[in-house]
Formats: sequence, C-alpha cells, structure tokens
Amino acid sequence: MGRRGAGTPGDRADEAKDGASAGRDFVDCLSDDWQAERPDLDRPEYELGKRIVRLSLRLEDAMAECLAPWGLTRTDYAVLSTLRFAGAPFELRPTDLKARIMLTSGGVSNVLNRLEKAGLIERAWDSADGRSSWVRLAGAGVETADAIVNAWSQAQVDLFRGVPDDVSHAASDALRQVLIAFGDREPLPARTRKQGSQSPPTAPSMS
Repeated sequence: MGRRGAGTPGDRADEAKDGASAGRDFVDCLSDDWQAERPDLDRPEYELGKRIVRLSLRLEDAMAECLAPWGLTRTDYAVLSTLRFAGAPFELRPTDLKARIMLTSGGVSNVLNRLEKAGLIERAWDSADGRSSWVRLAGAGVETADAIVNAWSQAQVDLFRGVPDDVSHAASDALRQVLIAFGDREPLPARTRKQGSQSPPTAPSMS
C-alpha cells in the first residue's frame, strides 16, 4: 500500500475516472484511504485478503446466476460435482464429501436430504460396515452434474476472458502457497468400494 501516494479526495476522484487504464482496482482506492488514515496498516496481507474476498464475491454471484435454471445452491453443486468427479459409480461416504466441500456433518446431511428428495442422489448402507453409508449420484444426478459443469465451465471462460493464461497460472500457484500456509492441506484419499460389492440403494435415514 505504501507504493502509492494517498493524495487528496479530489485527486483520488480524478484517478478513479481512468482507474482501469491506470491499472488500479477497487482495493487500490481502499488502500489509499487506509494509508492516509492508518499508515500502520501498510501490510500486503490486507490488500491480498480484500482482493480474495472481492474475487470470491464476484464468482459466487456468477455461480448463483449459472445455477438458477436448476434451482440449486452452490453447496448443492459442490456435492453433485464432487460425486461426479469421483468417477463411476459416482459415490462417496458422507465423511469424504464433508472433507472435500468443507461442511459440518449437519450441513452435509441437510444438503443430501434436499438432493435425495429431488431425485439427484441415492443413499445406501455399507454392507461391509453397518456403521457407514454411501452417497451415490442417481441417473438424473449424473446428467444434472454434467450439464452444470459444462455451463459453469463456459461461464468461467467468459469471466476470465480478459485474464492471460500465465496470469491465471501465477495467481493460482501463489494462492496455493497462501492456503498451504493457512493449513489447507489435501484431504486423505476417499474410500471406494469394489464393483462387485455394491448393493442397491436402501435409502438410510441420515437426518
């Protein structure tokens, strides 16, 4: 933040008129205010955090618009896509789902109840372990997951059209290091079942 002069409010208003051409964004304006009022907060993590939040909000708004035709939430899509990318037979244990979409057990249960009611997933007890259960995409769930993945993929292409590939790669690599520093590690491999041991869904109650 210290690399920019704060200037007067009038100066900043003039700069805002051609901010895009000057390479400035919304956070730059906030940073100028912080520097003027609290120079002790001249730390790079403040700008990083603000930009992450703004990018996240922009992406969440775009995803909500993308999901609107299906009447699904971002968390619904997270479950469907996670199961889809698990590969055939598109099933995981609820604990593995929880680890991959960062929800509490109660939150996962609520989403699964909603998706099961919509006919997009099926649930079954594990015949080899009566304490465990499995969540599997139904036929309609596979079709819906693929349709949304395609739509969201195209939406992201449109969103990032003005971002060069090398910038996207560099930003992603840098954020990986930030998340690792936060303790955000790769989850353990998900448990799978052998093809021959799969049993028909029996819809256990998980509420």
